[in-house]
Amino acid sequence: MFILVEIKSILEVRPITVSTLQSLESLNIGHVYYLFQDKDVYLENLISFVKAGIKTRENVLIIESMKNIAKINNELNNHFNEEEKSNIRVVSNFDYYFASGDFNTKAMLDHFAKDVILFNRENNSIRTWANVEWASDDPDAEKLKLYEATIDDFVLDERMVSVCAYSSNSITPNLDKILKKLHYYQMTDDSFEISNLYKKP
Repeated sequence: MFILVEIKSILEVRPITVSTLQSLESLNIGHVYYLFQDKDVYLENLISFVKAGIKTRENVLIIESMKNIAKINNELNNHFNEEEKSNIRVVSNFDYYFASGDFNTKAMLDHFAKDVILFNRENNSIRTWANVEWASDDPDAEKLKLYEATIDDFVLDERMVSVCAYSSNSITPNLDKILKKLHYYQMTDDSFEISNLYKKP
């Protein structure tokens, strides 16, 4: 709980704006479950997410797989100037999801607090994009639920945008159902909608 309070003291609460929600780009507050298949479409959606954040003068924190970081940095160089890139931070998801065991919520919040502190130079709002991975072949569903429920509380409290991206290759039907219950929005490579399974824990 201390970690959440520490993070909250750093972030600035943004006002809600009313808009017709048609895509991820039009979202200004929300917790999104993204189940992706196509890596190229995934990258396009990530860049669109960053562009939306830069347009609204937000900082953008990208928590990404080590194997994708070089390609993502190259795409960022192609789409953004140096001033814009100063508002984008790309970090490895290893410390978040692997170093302390699968879905160690406290460790993940510790790393998030550290990255936010390092990144938040001008006290701007922050939006996050995380490529969520795990080391085991059979992830613990209860730990995943605790992690995502904690993140959901944080996103709602801070009125921010946060995308949790999962590869379809790693998601079972049971995990898919759990994730749809813990995210108000759900998306795939070609769809974006409100989850009809969402239930606030």
